[in-house]
Amino acid sequence: MSGTAAWRGSSVARVADFNLAVLIDTIRRSESGLSRVELASATGLTQQAVSGITRRALASGLLLEGERQQPNGRGKPRTPLHLNPAGAYAVGAHIDPQGLTYVIADLAGRVVARSARELDRDAEPDDVMAGMAVEIDRLVSSSGIPRDRVVGVGVASPGPVDLGRGMIVSPPHLPRWRDVRVTTELARRTSLPVILDKDVAAAAVGERWAGTTMHSADSAFLYMSTGVGVGIVAGGSVLRGRTGNAGDVGHLSVDSAGFHCPCGLRGCLAGVLSTDGILADAVADGALPSAPATREAALPMLTTLVERYEAGSPAATATIERAAARLAVAIRTIANITDAQVVAIGGMTWARVSDAIMPLLDGLLAAGLARGPDVPLRVTTSAFGEDAAAIGTACLVLDDAFMPSAGTFAL
Repeated sequence: MSGTAAWRGSSVARVADFNLAVLIDTIRRSESGLSRVELASATGLTQQAVSGITRRALASGLLLEGERQQPNGRGKPRTPLHLNPAGAYAVGAHIDPQGLTYVIADLAGRVVARSARELDRDAEPDDVMAGMAVEIDRLVSSSGIPRDRVVGVGVASPGPVDLGRGMIVSPPHLPRWRDVRVTTELARRTSLPVILDKDVAAAAVGERWAGTTMHSADSAFLYMSTGVGVGIVAGGSVLRGRTGNAGDVGHLSVDSAGFHCPCGLRGCLAGVLSTDGILADAVADGALPSAPATREAALPMLTTLVERYEAGSPAATATIERAAARLAVAIRTIANITDAQVVAIGGMTWARVSDAIMPLLDGLLAAGLARGPDVPLRVTTSAFGEDAAAIGTACLVLDDAFMPSAGTFAL
């Protein structure tokens, strides 16, 4: 990544926190670290301001000094500064109808601890959140991370969400989770700041912060699980929309011959490329004998479907090839609308079917893209697999704590 800062700093003392965020973000984007002189040049801060801020950041453990380097030829030696991954940590939790995922990420966005638990969709949200607080405390304690280094908790949830009130509003597959103030309740139970974001937006944040797939300023994250959604990065920023619910593509029709959707269309993305949608196709094709008897059986049945496809089953082949064709329509539509250079795919469903479907996509995407041959579209699997939203929301906490934003100026 480039060492050029997207933000310029200020030498005014009242915005020291903003300046620290500018320096951390600039160093984070540099692959080999930056000296104090280079930081001053990249951020517009005076060398005196950079010296003072970096001195405090080194003392607090957020930064580390590298070895002194003698440049070739003339010039003063440089001492590069790097992020200290152990300088801060954040917890990420993903509430998905198919389960609860927890991670702890360090300041570099690397996962240092992880756990997964089943989600009882019939349980009261208060009881689930009590269990979440216990699991977060257990994960932090067992990892050996000093609790005072944990800067907060991020929660990713299916939409719709109300970001301003930290509320899960009315997720279709979690009917008990209506108007649940997640941030208030978890903050009370964990004594940590809590941030809520829509799962697809959180996944896009994670890929931008710590992943290897979405370094392009214009990209998209397609999430496939119980539902289907897309997180959009435009001009380097995650697009959330007026209400924070951008990316709901579940009713994008990708097959006019697909299943009837309650919305009145046929072949809606959420109906044909979700876990239940792919399994329903498999049963109709004769690739599987029946639909899963329990929610817990659904993901293993996807694995069985792929195994039968790899073994040459004609019925399983029909199901997988149809899913690939529908996915190609979705990717092509998203890429044409957003002008994305990269589309990363992740989620619990994709983690089970990606090995079968990914090799089919190149041929299916050879036509229909509204771009020249010198602007290729790269389609890839998320660096984080089914943990993308949990990792993303941990990165969102780090983003909120250490990335420059206009909110830092609030008086």
